[in-house]
Amino acid sequence: MIVFVDPPSPPGFIAFRHSHGGYGECCKTSRLKFPTLDLFHSASLLLDRGYAASVVDSVLLDHGIDQCVDAVLSKRPEAVVLRTASGSCPHDLETARALRRRFDGPIVFYGPHAEVEADAILKSGPVDAVLYGEAPFPFLDLAERRRVERLASFRSRRMTRAPAKASMPDVDALPIPRWDLVDYRKYSYVTAQTSWGCPFRCGYCPYPVTQGEAWRARSVASVVEEFEALRDRYGLRFVLLRDPEFTLDRERTQALCRALIRAGVPITWGCETRLDTLDDALAALMAEAGCMRVAFGVETIHEPALRAMGRKSPRPAEIRAKVEGLKRLGMLTYAMYIVGLPGETAESARRTAEFALELDTNAASFSMATPFPGTRLEALGRERGATQAEDPLHLTGCVPSMRTETLSMNEVERLYLSAKGSWNGRKRDARSSAPSSRL
Repeated sequence: MIVFVDPPSPPGFIAFRHSHGGYGECCKTSRLKFPTLDLFHSASLLLDRGYAASVVDSVLLDHGIDQCVDAVLSKRPEAVVLRTASGSCPHDLETARALRRRFDGPIVFYGPHAEVEADAILKSGPVDAVLYGEAPFPFLDLAERRRVERLASFRSRRMTRAPAKASMPDVDALPIPRWDLVDYRKYSYVTAQTSWGCPFRCGYCPYPVTQGEAWRARSVASVVEEFEALRDRYGLRFVLLRDPEFTLDRERTQALCRALIRAGVPITWGCETRLDTLDDALAALMAEAGCMRVAFGVETIHEPALRAMGRKSPRPAEIRAKVEGLKRLGMLTYAMYIVGLPGETAESARRTAEFALELDTNAASFSMATPFPGTRLEALGRERGATQAEDPLHLTGCVPSMRTETLSMNEVERLYLSAKGSWNGRKRDARSSAPSSRL
């Protein structure tokens, strides 16, 4: 039995380890809970191939470390695999230490941050190996051999060099996730992924680093099959897609939407994409196929900051027009903003916050610029001496980790909190002024 674990969140935070290309996010105030999808891909693949596997999601269950260890050991594991992330890694190691005191089998860490911090993780004591490359296929070797020293995709404490990275050989070989491995109805929503990778190279974005610049997509038939299973097997009505850029390939998006329409729209869904790859006709087809929520990055309306990051984005007037078009189709809109990118000023941050209020999407998120390893933002921060992170939770968007040419880290945090507070206040005001629906 291999047990895959989403470890407890760090105290005072909620961990979302599948966010930001797998580097993860730790939020202070979110009420949402959604799964770390690659845990379920990994466990489901092993079960599909006849091996014993299970999942313990301690974030979902609000476990502390001791509760997590008890739940893992109750599965009688032969090996334990922990999913780590940038903000949560120190706390994840505490979980591994507690597990090691009661378990003498292999303990494996994986996730993009595990690769970056492999030396420190392996020297920490409780961890036997780190997976290099994408889950889940390397875990088949672990299930078969029960040892990690000679496996090509793993780096163990006994290895003298890092193994070559491995990627998924065939994304269509992924089985439909076994959501019944946990009490999945406690999630805010379950997730799915139909494509991996992004060629756009935005300097702050980790997706091209963790998933590659080459775009890989599942077949239309496999996606329709999964949507039908979510409805028929699990009784679900909505799924959130984790594709980095859902509408990258227009023809494939159209083919998928038409297939979903032919199948009777098995389930409603949401996606994330770029507004410059989405037009009115495509949005209308997506709405007909069940899409009810579109998330997109605005980041900032300060052109110098966007140029510094190699980001090509629609101008504010075009963003407004596209958001209005989505609203007319009945879709929920979700805009994402970043405070503190290189070139940002106090004035530009305030103008972006004002634009967010004016745009009036159904939801919005604000984060501080985060120098994820391997991104241009990280390289630029090191080059300019702008990265000043001491807190172990620094690689998460609600904890400051960089200054700009004109803003200190404290000023970046103040502008972030102001933008977030203005947005939340606007939404509270709107709710309080709305007519009551009670009779």
